[in-house]
Amino acid sequence: MYASRAINRSLAPPDWLSINLTLRCNLSCVMCTTCYDAPELSRGEILDLVDQAATWGVKVFNPLGGEPFVRSDLEDILAHAARRDLYTTLTTNGTLITSARAARIAAIPVEKLHINLSIDGLEATHDGVRGKGTFQRTIAGYRRLRAADADAGNPRRKICANSILHAKNADEYLDLLAFLEAEGVSGVQVLHLFRSDEDADVGGMWFSPSDLPKLEALCAALAEHPLVMNRHALPLVPRYYREGLGPLEAPCWAGWKELYVNADGSVIMCDGKLDFLAGRYGSVREQTLRELWRSPALRARREVVKSCATPCIQACYLRTESDSATAIATGLAANLSAPLRARVARALPSRRVEGTLSLELTDTPDDPDHPRARALFSTSPVGIEACFLAPERLLDLRDRRYLDFGRGFLGAGVVAQVRDGLREARIRFRTVSLTWRGEPLLHPEFPEVWEAVQGIGEQVRVVTSGLLLREDHVSRLKSAEVWITGPAWAEPYTEQVTTRAASVGARRGRPAVDEIAPALSWDGHLTRRVGDTALAERLGDVLKEPLATIWSRYPLHR
Repeated sequence: MYASRAINRSLAPPDWLSINLTLRCNLSCVMCTTCYDAPELSRGEILDLVDQAATWGVKVFNPLGGEPFVRSDLEDILAHAARRDLYTTLTTNGTLITSARAARIAAIPVEKLHINLSIDGLEATHDGVRGKGTFQRTIAGYRRLRAADADAGNPRRKICANSILHAKNADEYLDLLAFLEAEGVSGVQVLHLFRSDEDADVGGMWFSPSDLPKLEALCAALAEHPLVMNRHALPLVPRYYREGLGPLEAPCWAGWKELYVNADGSVIMCDGKLDFLAGRYGSVREQTLRELWRSPALRARREVVKSCATPCIQACYLRTESDSATAIATGLAANLSAPLRARVARALPSRRVEGTLSLELTDTPDDPDHPRARALFSTSPVGIEACFLAPERLLDLRDRRYLDFGRGFLGAGVVAQVRDGLREARIRFRTVSLTWRGEPLLHPEFPEVWEAVQGIGEQVRVVTSGLLLREDHVSRLKSAEVWITGPAWAEPYTEQVTTRAASVGARRGRPAVDEIAPALSWDGHLTRRVGDTALAERLGDVLKEPLATIWSRYPLHR
């Protein structure tokens, strides 16, 4: 990314894709100048942009507004991003989150979606900024999200607060943080105001010169507060309001970090004067994301940013470590050495672990009467039994978006990450089992998972009912140890299962299971033993640290 900025060429994709899903909003906030009725991209157009981003290698999706929950198809968009293995950060005022919508959010994996709620003071102050009653409605929406995740049996989701620090809430800001901490908020991003030509004091929220000594003391306290997520930028804040911050004193990466799509499909960025609409340089209805990212029009916009004369501390575009020579050299060395390290790791002998690692592709069984199976097929025109007779139908239902695989399925990208970490640590299991609490062949991306799992174990084991064994599974599973369990609900389909089992040389029954062998759940939690189906003995989370690192702390199978 540093080299991209230095020579003004797109050598890497953006860090994230931002889309204004709408510019409509149900509130009228004092400081806001960006919400109004405007044309919007269709659901199909947005899903196509998400697909383009995922294929390109973009890792983060940032749906914005307006208020995103104004769109009734929001949850469909978020679930699609999760299926495409994008990490989504959703910003909302929270007032439109009903129990029903919270339940739909809870169906999206916690590791794929985190939520930012806008909270700009304690109740009276917040309501003065955003409208009477909005504070209680936002907190109620937050609590519904927490309750829905708990009801779904999900781990704790990352839900943060975006909170503008302003003259009206400065005296109570530490009390606000205490309130949010007591509510269990995951963190707080301290935000700052844009100054408006039409309203210089932003409705009395702008800090006046007499406020600045108090602001300096507050920022010093916030820089030490454990709940604050962007502590590093706080020392600049008093100088920003004193108008003593120099242009580009905090290096700006607008046009390199983010590709930003407005609600009508136009692609925008800061014009150097904090006017994003004036920074338009194309449209997703005329060019692909990659074409826009490499366009001469964007290069011209970037040159404006590099010579920007507008003081700004908007943390969304800061990448200060990228201008550090040490960080640049370290990052470049890491990038150059990663392939070399991988080649060396593959060449060195692995340490064989005499045991089995179970990877839970899903916690959803194919039992038609199981609540998770019923929930998966609740929006399908046919039940799961129709797929027992013709397993290829599962893919058709997936592609037509009748089935939402957003929750309960281990991503192929996570499996590949586990494999690469174990390979670099030179750890190889005797057996990797793609079975635990659910039916592995129900996974919508089984071929991709199969490719990703190669190298984790000397032998791959699959335990399945056989009801969803498809033609495209056969060539892969012939090299695996396959067991057909023959559960009670499979009896009407015995003939089909018998034929499919023969095609892969499957055994009937269940293999002996080492109850103390470790297992990885679909949402990334490593537990000490497969018998711990309630995940009461978690050892760590592979979404936060490599499995090999977790493994090194515990004498499981040595």
